[in-house]
Amino acid sequence: MTNRPRLIIVKGSYYCDLVPFSHATWTTVRETNAAVVLEAIRRDPPLSRAEAARRTGMSKPTAGSALDLLLAGGLVREVPSADTPHYRAVYFEPVCDVAYVLGLDIGRRFVRGVLADLSGALLNRHDIRIPDTTPGSVLAAAARIRDEIARDLPVELVVAGVPGVVDPEGVLHESNPYSLEGLAIAGRLGAMLGLPVLVENDINLAALGERAAGHGRGVADFAFLSIGTGVGAGLVLDGRLHRGHRGAAGEVDNPPPGSEGAPDSPSADALVDWSADWIREESGTALTLPVTPEAVFEAAREGDALAVRILDEQARRITLRIAEITRVVDVELIVLGGGIALASAQILPRIETMLAGLLTYPPRVSISALGDAPVLVGAVAHGAELAWQQIASRRIAHAAAVRTMQQQ
Repeated sequence: MTNRPRLIIVKGSYYCDLVPFSHATWTTVRETNAAVVLEAIRRDPPLSRAEAARRTGMSKPTAGSALDLLLAGGLVREVPSADTPHYRAVYFEPVCDVAYVLGLDIGRRFVRGVLADLSGALLNRHDIRIPDTTPGSVLAAAARIRDEIARDLPVELVVAGVPGVVDPEGVLHESNPYSLEGLAIAGRLGAMLGLPVLVENDINLAALGERAAGHGRGVADFAFLSIGTGVGAGLVLDGRLHRGHRGAAGEVDNPPPGSEGAPDSPSADALVDWSADWIREESGTALTLPVTPEAVFEAAREGDALAVRILDEQARRITLRIAEITRVVDVELIVLGGGIALASAQILPRIETMLAGLLTYPPRVSISALGDAPVLVGAVAHGAELAWQQIASRRIAHAAAVRTMQQQ
């Protein structure tokens, strides 16, 4: 009779703690155990051998064998513990510089890039202002960023945030700007950079950035509402990014087919358009044409009556978008980001008051603390997770195969 490995569930993962019945299966078991121990160390470094066994529920010999594979694969390293110098305890931490991820944020005026190690720590950033949003300009800027901050480094993955809906083939739709519409951006970026590329909607990545390092950390259900030249939302539900059936979840400001614009849009472009009409009709205001959102917010701070009215209307429009999201998915938190949203701290009390009048269960509302970087933070956080999986799978498999050959 053959022995079968015992599968044990440990916080959503599993490992095997019984010697199986063949060399092939034995190698698979060791790889699985090593992956589980690596995840435990990554979540709360550093860990000792005993603590790794306790966290995973493995026996000490099993956890020790898994750690030996991780050491052989260069995925963890020993570090002395300052807390227990008397016992000279040895602890283990992940080797986060074993590879790097490159995050890109492709916008209408800038292509921004950041280099991070596998902990998601931002190491270097470079922004390039682009003359236009043609594919050639965007791709060339991405290549310059790679050369500037990631030349000769082992980049495992590039994660790019793009303004639109990305289909499963990596083609961009509903793009803002339209010049990128229909571009097979994943393939084109990969060819230009010579690296594996994952392309994601930029606001989805911003939501992941908030979950990793912003107000969304530890919040199971929240939305990131970006208000800039365009408006879009990224949804995190039950702790996971929700893309929707076609990847178009969160497109809260898309105009109806055949129309010129979304009704009551809070975007910067819409703010400029409708506030210009108010300015033409009003005397005694410091606002002049052509107006900019920055001028409106500044005039309101100075007490200009018309500017205050304009911001009241802007608060109403933002509130309507928040209410639309909350009525459907009942999120705990809305994080406001994007150029207009970051300037909206002065109208946040008005938004909260309006929400209380519209909704029985209004969400908390916060202004993003990540400034202009939530897309980049989300890109490297998401990329680091995927890169760890890829690198760990390769290196653990190689170390396990070597170990098996040595034992034969």
